[in-house]
Amino acid sequence: MKEKLNSFHVALLIYMIELDVTVLMLPRMVAVQIGTNGWLGFLGLSLIAAFNIWLYKLVYSAGQGRSVFEISEAVLPKFVLYPVYAVLSLLWLGIGAFAGKSFVLVFQTLSFQTSSPMLIFAVYCLLVYVLLCKDLYSIVKASTVFFLLSIWMLLLAPNFFKDWSFHRFTSFLFQGTTNGHSLNGMLDVYSVFIGYELCVFLFPFSDAKTKLFKGVFAGHAIITSTHLFTILISFGFFSFEEVKILQFPVIHTLEYIEMPFINRVENLVFPFFLFSNLVTTVMFAFAARSALRRMLPHIEDKRLALPLAAAIFALGFLPTVFREAADWIRLTYFTETGVAFALPLLLLLLVKLGGKRTKEVS
Repeated sequence: MKEKLNSFHVALLIYMIELDVTVLMLPRMVAVQIGTNGWLGFLGLSLIAAFNIWLYKLVYSAGQGRSVFEISEAVLPKFVLYPVYAVLSLLWLGIGAFAGKSFVLVFQTLSFQTSSPMLIFAVYCLLVYVLLCKDLYSIVKASTVFFLLSIWMLLLAPNFFKDWSFHRFTSFLFQGTTNGHSLNGMLDVYSVFIGYELCVFLFPFSDAKTKLFKGVFAGHAIITSTHLFTILISFGFFSFEEVKILQFPVIHTLEYIEMPFINRVENLVFPFFLFSNLVTTVMFAFAARSALRRMLPHIEDKRLALPLAAAIFALGFLPTVFREAADWIRLTYFTETGVAFALPLLLLLLVKLGGKRTKEVS
């Protein structure tokens, strides 16, 4: 009997997937794109993501736990689906690569200014390869350990309370945006939630006892609370105009902490963000591996790990500075947002068509 996931591990996995390098810029994105008291608008975007998760729950119920591939291939021919699998695999590898390379570029700027970013990224891809050689259960257990190693950073918050002021929030709602309110601006902020849609690949590893979507909703609620906490600290610690011009408000906030035994605390704390970025890259690579395995069923998972890690490393050559990496992240995350909403709607349609076909045959 195969081991099944439980909702606790699923919640932590979703939390770790959604927590990536974009959190470092989140308060600035909220200030620039939503405006004063943008945390309220952020909560609205989180509810939209929760609605999207609910659509996946409908797919899970309607499809009776079948995988996304089984639902699709029951209705559509493989020659139609395989090109789609290939394109989606490339997209997911790109998301994993650009999230990882962005983290490496920030890490190199903070701690290893004279080192080659691609050399650091090669080490990052080696870690991705090691995890990708494992099965999903091992990846999930590793993400639980990574969560425990990084969640302690929230305990640093009391260091900011002395200079945190409620008056910096102002009484105006959604004022002071840089270019007004736009769909692109909202997508920019919404991109911090990207990752929950990977729950569709957990269907084959769950059963009724798993309470899969209880875990997915819990993970999304925890990451929303963490993001909201981060935004509130930045908005109350800096002035609104300061938040708008700081490239990485979270790092600038960490720079404020002083300890008697260490000079730059951010250099000590920042490496712990590696764990969540690593889980993000590995899980998107896992999604790509799942799609490729459907096209190449005779190749074992372990034999695909090295080519996928190499592909992520090769994609890492595209951005050379953080500004370029941010542009790639924006492009791939915007595309993934469209996929995240279109996929459950398409799957629900296929489940309905598959049901009709079964009735006609009987």
